[in-house]
Amino acid sequence: MNPLELIKHAIKAQGNSQSQYSNFPVGCALLSHDDTIIYGCNIESAVYPSTLCAERVAIYSALSRGIVKFKSIAIVSNNSAKPCGSCRQIIYEYLGDIPIYISDSKGLDYKEYSIGELLPYPFG
Repeated sequence: MNPLELIKHAIKAQGNSQSQYSNFPVGCALLSHDDTIIYGCNIESAVYPSTLCAERVAIYSALSRGIVKFKSIAIVSNNSAKPCGSCRQIIYEYLGDIPIYISDSKGLDYKEYSIGELLPYPFG
């Protein structure tokens, strides 16, 4: 699957965001080894530590379904934000060195990253 197709799926996932506190919707699409696409969106709680990022929602959802091998991940937000530190660590631990596509919510301008670029000194 080409990056723009996966980004379109991430944009769809962004539409499911529950970001009533931050008003910062994030969407994620994770492509498995067998071309299954798993969606994730940020889900916020009034108790902020309970909030989950889109990336972790997608990754945990895949893992809970027994999917453990991945090809790529796309993440979209209004300003092409990079994953938070916790998400970078989880990407490192569970996805390995796959392409990470980060785009704005329109999908017009994306960049590809490796986890080594985003997290040069991972824990573990």
